[in-house]
Amino acid sequence: MTLQDVMLDIETLSTQSDACILTIGAIKFPRKGELPPLENCDTFYRRISKESCDALGLHTEQSTVEWWMKQSEDAKYEVFTEHDRVPIENVLIEFSEWFGNSRFVWGHGSVFDVTILNNAYRVNGMQPPWVFWDVRDTRTLYDIGKVYVNSLPKGNAHHAVHDCYRQIVGVHRALRNLEK
Repeated sequence: MTLQDVMLDIETLSTQSDACILTIGAIKFPRKGELPPLENCDTFYRRISKESCDALGLHTEQSTVEWWMKQSEDAKYEVFTEHDRVPIENVLIEFSEWFGNSRFVWGHGSVFDVTILNNAYRVNGMQPPWVFWDVRDTRTLYDIGKVYVNSLPKGNAHHAVHDCYRQIVGVHRALRNLEK
């Protein structure tokens, strides 16, 4: 069975739509039913070479770099360590293959993760594996489903896969609240 929904989270060096992307995390998930533990989920995670983003002219913002310097050592390791970095073009190809026959892509907010990744595909001369009308937004769902971000499980903040899982927990809670 193909899971139709994919939660996306990226970590970047800017808040602009043409941001330099340092990590991409994603999880395929069911909207209904039980959410499996993270270790049993179908996940995607890659660290991206900053140089490959720089070569495409993707944006780095000094204030975002300074913000990262104030984060946990684990978070800084994930975004800044040089270990296992892959050129962004390769990551986008791998991500599209992993996305496969899924349909909906979710981001935490309507103008960040999906918008930035769409731009990365565009500057690489590629199409994202979804169509624009299949983009979904957690923040809107949380608002109407009365889910508060600070009530979601903590965990490894600013690790893209862990952020995805936390966001999926929120989607499940919001949908349950709306069914009441």
